[in-house]
Amino acid sequence: MCSPPRKKYGLTTTIIFSLSMIFVASSLNAQYIRFTKAYGKRYVYLSDVARYYGMRLRVGKKKCEMSSRYSQLSFTFNRRSGFINGVKVNFMNAPFFSRGRPFVSEHDFLLLIDPILRKGALHRHKLTTVMIDPGHGKQDTGAVGARYKEKNIALLIAKALKTRLKALGFKVVMTRSADKFPSLKDRTNSAEKLKPDIFISIHCNSAKSKAAHGIETYCMTPAGEASSSERTSQASKLRGNNHDKENARFAYEIQKNLIRATKANDRGMKFARFFVLKNINCPGVLVETGFLSNNAEEARLGYRSYRAKIVNGLVNGILAYKKATR
Repeated sequence: MCSPPRKKYGLTTTIIFSLSMIFVASSLNAQYIRFTKAYGKRYVYLSDVARYYGMRLRVGKKKCEMSSRYSQLSFTFNRRSGFINGVKVNFMNAPFFSRGRPFVSEHDFLLLIDPILRKGALHRHKLTTVMIDPGHGKQDTGAVGARYKEKNIALLIAKALKTRLKALGFKVVMTRSADKFPSLKDRTNSAEKLKPDIFISIHCNSAKSKAAHGIETYCMTPAGEASSSERTSQASKLRGNNHDKENARFAYEIQKNLIRATKANDRGMKFARFFVLKNINCPGVLVETGFLSNNAEEARLGYRSYRAKIVNGLVNGILAYKKATR
């Protein structure tokens, strides 16, 4: 890290920037990416980030875009939602614009954008064993629709996924293979004992609004950040945070391939501190495959042909993640 003489830039009466720099290196180039402090966090200059990746930056009044032949990122100022290569992502902090410059948080750059755009940011690891966790079970039905229960749909998807993965040469272990109820602790204890290379928890969604529909994929929230449904940050680092970069890339690949396979509404890649995500010591995701509270989506989830599309998306996401980390 190299720190030049510090300067202060007053943006408003309440926000003062403290300028320094961070050093980012790759096998292709090495350059400085400046950071600044605002809202109690560190933000990087998006112009420097774009230059680092060899991308073009276009800045508008409400949005900005970074693009190259290979990738495109879209940011909306003061909003946490954006897009990476057409996939909706929920940033940990809202990008913002000040004095003609766009900024994105340092954690969003290092723990979300960089692992997605550059596989060199990821730790190489084997991927031979997959643990599948069908949510809920037995007395815990999960979400209940007009015709189907979450515990049953999740198990059907999990079993079909197991069959596909085994045919591809993966070793597959499941937290449950029947209508049983392993506790959340039981599920993470199984992961501790069997030591899978990745973990995927399968669920169905529900909402008060019957109009809500679509697929979303969660990974563990990095320490010091707020989950996608929250505004308050949590500083503590948990076991799931040992794989922050890999979690982000895994969730991105799963969400991208699920939307591609099903054409469902893209509710995005999100962050959460679900029990099974924060207590496993391998890259992991939790997938909400659709809303049982939405009549049309519940009907689709009841069809084997549609569940097969979900399984195709999950398999392709796993294969894409494996390729990125081998």
